[in-house]
Amino acid sequence: MIPAVALVALVAVTSSAPDHDPDVVRKSFVILKATPSYAEARALAAAAAERLAIRLDLRDLVPDSTVGLTFSQDACANEFGAFHCYVPRGRWDDGVYVSVEHSSSYVGFEEGLYIVVLASGSPRDRAIGAAVRRAKGQYPDVLVKTAPVYLGCIH
Repeated sequence: MIPAVALVALVAVTSSAPDHDPDVVRKSFVILKATPSYAEARALAAAAAERLAIRLDLRDLVPDSTVGLTFSQDACANEFGAFHCYVPRGRWDDGVYVSVEHSSSYVGFEEGLYIVVLASGSPRDRAIGAAVRRAKGQYPDVLVKTAPVYLGCIH
């Protein structure tokens, strides 16, 4: 027979589940290349969009030494009240399109790189696999990385 004190201690240790934040979801990103050079990433993104016949959407972002990429000063002031600002891909913009993103905004990605992203979405989204298959012939080093993405309020 297990003493009551030991049983209570066992239940207390084993029954607690880690907190789950409903505003954080896992997203997968199809990545063609990661580079410290924005110019290289931008050129590859444009070439990939043309080669693969996929829309290029740079979201009016420009390189920035403070946060890696930023929207314009006006856009930042209007949306967030401060400049510099960057909202990484993956929040509400799933789909297949080519963009350049900054790796430091993704948990688990090597920091300080510009990444050329071909698609983003739920890890089980068929578009992710389809994008990899579409790119593989032209970009054999294509890879998929998954990271947590915060979907809550950022204002």
